Amino acid sequence: MESQVETQELENQSSGNNLSDIFDLLSGVGLFGGVVGSFFGNAAFATIPLSFSLALQMANRRQLKVEMAQVQQTAIMQLTEQINNNKSVIFEQFNQLHQETQNNWEKQNQAFQSKVNDLSDKLQDSQQSLDGLMQEDRKLNEFTNALNAQQQQVEEIVKSLQQIENLSQVIRSNPDGVEAYYQRGLSHQKLGDKTGAIEDYTEALHLDSTYAKAYHSRGILLAELGSKKQAVEDLRLAAKYYFEQGDIESYEQARNLSKEFYEVRHSLINDEESEVTNSEESMIKGDTSQMIDLIAVGNLFDEESGTEKNVSILG
Repeated sequence: MESQVETQELENQSSGNNLSDIFDLLSGVGLFGGVVGSFFGNAAFATIPLSFSLALQMANRRQLKVEMAQVQQTAIMQLTEQINNNKSVIFEQFNQLHQETQNNWEKQNQAFQSKVNDLSDKLQDSQQSLDGLMQEDRKLNEFTNALNAQQQQVEEIVKSLQQIENLSQVIRSNPDGVEAYYQRGLSHQKLGDKTGAIEDYTEALHLDSTYAKAYHSRGILLAELGSKKQAVEDLRLAAKYYFEQGDIESYEQARNLSKEFYEVRHSLINDEESEVTNSEESMIKGDTSQMIDLIAVGNLFDEESGTEKNVSILG
C-alpha cells in the first residue's frame, strides 16, 4: 500500500512539473519579447510580453498551489486510511490479546479454585482425623482414669484386708481390746461387709457399753439394712455418751440422725397403718369373708412386734 501511494505521488509530481515547465518556458519567451521590444524602443510592444509573462507566472504559482493542495489532500486521505487500517489492526490485536488474557485468567482461576477445593477437602479430612484422635484420646483418658480409680479401690481393699489381718492378730493376742474390735469393724465397713462390721461393733459394745463411736457406726449400718428402730436406739445411746464425754459435735450429729430415722420410721408406720385402715374399710363394704386374713396381716405391724425384723447379730 505504501509503494502504491509513493507511485501515485511521483506521477502527480511528474505531471505537475511538466505543466510548470511549460508555464516557465512561455514566461521566459514573454520576458524575452519584452526585452526585445524595449531594445527597439517600442514600449507598447514590450508591455504586452511582460504582461503575458507576469500572467503566466501567476498562473504557474496558482497551479503550483492547487497541485500542492491536491498532493496534501491525497496524502492526508492516504494517511487517514492508513491510520484507520492501523486502528483496525490494533483493535483486532487488542481483542485477541484481551481474549487470550481472559482465557488465561479463567484457566488460572479454575486451577486455583481446584487447588482451594483440594486443600479444603484435605483440611476437612484432617479435621475429621483430628476429631477422631481427640475422641480416642478422651476415651483413653477415661479408660486411664477408670483404671486409676480401680487401682485405688484395689489398693484400698488390700489396705483394709491388711488392717483386718493385723487387727485380728491384735485381738487374738488381746481379746479384750475394745479399740481393735472397733477399728476392725471400720475396715469391714470399708469393704462393704456390713454384717462383719456390725459384729465387731457389737463385740466392742459387749466389752464397753459406753463406747459412743461403736453405737454411732452400728446405728448407721442398721439404718442402711432397714432396721430403723434399732438404729434410732443406737444413735440415741451414741448421742447420750457423746454428750457425757463432752464431744458436742459428734453428739449433734448422732442426735440429728436419730431424729431423722425416727421421723422416717414413724412416717412409714403411719403410711402402712393408713393403707391397712383403708383396706379394712373397703373390705368391710365389699366382702366380710376377707376380714380374718386382714386382721392376721395387721398383727404384724403392732407395737409389740414392730415394723422391722430384728437383727440377730446384735446380741
